[in-house]
Order: sequence, then C-alpha cells, then structure tokens
Amino acid sequence: MNRFRTPRLLAGPAVGLVVLGAAAAGCSADERDQPPPAATPQVLSVADVCAGLFSDEGGKGVERVLESTRFLVRAEERNPDVRAVAKAMEDAYRSGRNIQNMPQPVCEAAGETKDSGFIPSLRIMFTAYSKHAGEPPDFPGVSDSGVKVSTRQKANQLAFDCVSSRVGSTQDVPLRIRVDFQERWDESKGAAALSRDYMAVTHSAALAVAKELGCANDGGLPARADGLPQPEDRP
Repeated sequence: MNRFRTPRLLAGPAVGLVVLGAAAAGCSADERDQPPPAATPQVLSVADVCAGLFSDEGGKGVERVLESTRFLVRAEERNPDVRAVAKAMEDAYRSGRNIQNMPQPVCEAAGETKDSGFIPSLRIMFTAYSKHAGEPPDFPGVSDSGVKVSTRQKANQLAFDCVSSRVGSTQDVPLRIRVDFQERWDESKGAAALSRDYMAVTHSAALAVAKELGCANDGGLPARADGLPQPEDRP
C-alpha cells in the first residue's frame, strides 16, 4: 500500500494546493527565523598556521609569544600559506605603477582564550614596493634598500630586496618586501621578555617568502634571526 495515494482531497484540489503552499511558506519563514549555526573555528598546530611561513625557530617564537600550542583560525583569508603570500608579492611587482593599490596579505595567529577572556594574537602583514611606483620620491624601494630592521614596542619591521627571475625583478629595480609584525595582546610579557621571539617570527616569515620567490641570495637575509642587522628604534 502506498500511503501517499490515500484520497484525502475532500476540499478539492485547489484548496489542497493552497494548504500545501501555505505549509511550504511556513517552513521557509521558520527557517529564515532560525539563526545560522555558529561556525566552529579551526584549531591548528603552529606548523599549519599560515603554512610554510614559520620555521622551527619562527614556530617556537609564535608559541612563546602567544603562550599556546593550539591556534585558532578566526578568518580563513588571514591564514594564507607561503605560496599565496609570494604570489601576491609577485603580482604586486608585475602591476607596475599600480603596486601601491595591490592587496597586502595578512597572516593572523590566535592562541587559546585565556582565563581573563583575552584571546592572544599576532599579525604579520606583507607589503610590496618598487621603483616602478616612482612617487613620492622617498617611497620605500626608491631611497630605501638592503636589509633593514626597526622596532617599536610590541611591533617590528623587516624589509629586504628581492631580485628574482620568477618575479622579473632586477638589481636596478628590485621587488622590495616589507614585513610588519605586531603582537595584539595587552596581557603579554611584552618586548622586554619577547623581543627575540618577535624578531624570530618576523624573520622566519620573511625568509620563507624570499625562498619561495627564488630571491637571489635569499634577499640578503641571514639563515637565522640573530644574524640580522641591529634594529633601529621607530617613534
């Protein structure tokens, strides 16, 4: 017996269709009233945070800065791997004078929530510069060259030149990459205790991108963070 064929259309087919339509509309309204299910944040190890950016030294630095070995991805667009960052830098250089308007990839690492309710986090932003931009005269990549490091409170900056056949950059017009690091956690131990870790994280991300792009001599970056030049203090 097929129960769906039981004759129950005593009010007539038209009325039956209206009833069915109302029921369907009611279901749709109920569904619209329901809040969407909350997305469960991905929980990753440090090796999978912005995959490929953090070496052993850089990864340990991330863990010490955020006092965590488990990390949350709060926004997928802020978890680019090293290939995505390198491609963004390459595309920016190839855009010529439009380089100043090109996207700046951001890597964000967030640790586990503390008892106080704070979520410790850090972010690293990558910006491409080039003499192709031309303006203003003191734009990085015009008067600025070589490996440069500067620090300010819980932030630091590392810039280097990349001469790469993949990118098409040359010694005369290199791709200049600036890596900006910032710790975003008020209750952290701060620069007095973590400055070396800040630099290890920044250096690791910069070196990974330099290697991915095939920069000559790794863009002048040393193999380890402790080989970087002395940083300049920023106001």
